[in-house]
Amino acid sequence: MRNAPESELPAAILDAEIALLAEMGIQFRMGVELGNHVTLDGLRRGFDAILLAVGDLAEGGAAQLGAPLASNALKTDPSTCRVSLPNVFAAGPCVKHVQHLVRAMAEGRAAAECVHRFLRGQAPRRPEKPFFFSVMGRLEPGELRDFLRGASQEHSVSPCARCSGINPDEAVREAARCLHCDCRSSGHCLLQHYAQVYGADASRFRSERRPFSRQLQPGGIIFEPGKCILCGICVKLTELAGESPGLAFVGRGLDTRVAAPFGRPIQDGLRAVAEECVRHCPTGALAFADKPARA
Repeated sequence: MRNAPESELPAAILDAEIALLAEMGIQFRMGVELGNHVTLDGLRRGFDAILLAVGDLAEGGAAQLGAPLASNALKTDPSTCRVSLPNVFAAGPCVKHVQHLVRAMAEGRAAAECVHRFLRGQAPRRPEKPFFFSVMGRLEPGELRDFLRGASQEHSVSPCARCSGINPDEAVREAARCLHCDCRSSGHCLLQHYAQVYGADASRFRSERRPFSRQLQPGGIIFEPGKCILCGICVKLTELAGESPGLAFVGRGLDTRVAAPFGRPIQDGLRAVAEECVRHCPTGALAFADKPARA
């Protein structure tokens, strides 16, 4: 990044970012080269824990650091982010290349968690992936068309040269283009909550993936049958409200599903208590298009 042209990374922007780090108490030692001016052994004697985040390693770089190599990268324990030296950890491109920024940040967070546990006298380990780290999987062409239905037709908003950023209106327009590959109920899903409480393993029982379906309903409600766990809450709510025709369990056995009776669209059964059904849906199978569902 230090060799990036001014048009891609203006010095003023970089200085402002570094200033934020300095405010957090981070100290910088400029012009000090690890393996030349200071050694890893020397740092180990002066600090309780060391995190190596030195970027890409040049030929012989690991040998200069005094750390073990694996395929031209630092060799670490994948579960602890630690090299063979007791109080030395490593993260970033010197360990493995990660193309996506979000994943790179997750790797940094995992290393920080390992160091934090080590400094507290606990066994270092990466944060456990909670139950909701499940993926939709590769969509078939027909499912992909269903997924893209209703996507924004706005063109992407790109910041101008010199990283001056975008204004608030442009930011809102760009955010509105989100396709919601995530679950709108993530963080509020009772299935996620109790799966973590009881230690459920999403990969223990493998089965055929349910076909993806997303039904856009009038009034800004989305119904995703694949998330429905047949709890019956929405069926009971429409019954108590006297909805006509309301919702019901349709089909038998493993083919049972929630739907409006007599083949009618689901919005016909959600006229008076649609908002209440969304609010009480435990998995986000029913959600509002413009905001996350809350269980």
